[in-house]
Amino acid sequence: MSDDVLNLEQATEFLGVSEKTLIKLLREEHIPARKIGREWRFSRDALLKWMAAGDSIDYINQNERYMVSQDISGTSSSLFRKISDSLSALEDNNNIKILLQELNGDISIPQEATLRISYKQQRDIEKLEFKIFWDMREQP
Repeated sequence: MSDDVLNLEQATEFLGVSEKTLIKLLREEHIPARKIGREWRFSRDALLKWMAAGDSIDYINQNERYMVSQDISGTSSSLFRKISDSLSALEDNNNIKILLQELNGDISIPQEATLRISYKQQRDIEKLEFKIFWDMREQP
């Protein structure tokens, strides 16, 4: 195989990561690669450019730069009612602070947003998640 095109094993060696980590990167980080048949192939140059284009701030708890959350335990039917009540409150007010009083400032959901419904099995728990997300707005 050419030195410019790497297979999975060569890419893990080139990046200095385990195969498990590289597979995770393939799933989560939009790493430049092609799947040809059953095998992954990587361009050495594309990997270097991908690494050079990164910024460490993107990886330092990006999902938690500012996060307020609330965990509510209960039966599934009581949790479904809580979701319904929360959505009704949001529909009436459109301000997230009505649900999470710890928020600093008022945050309204914009007219254009995206809903993601996902099911995950992670470690020893299963998750059903409903997420509404939108592009970050300019801070005043």
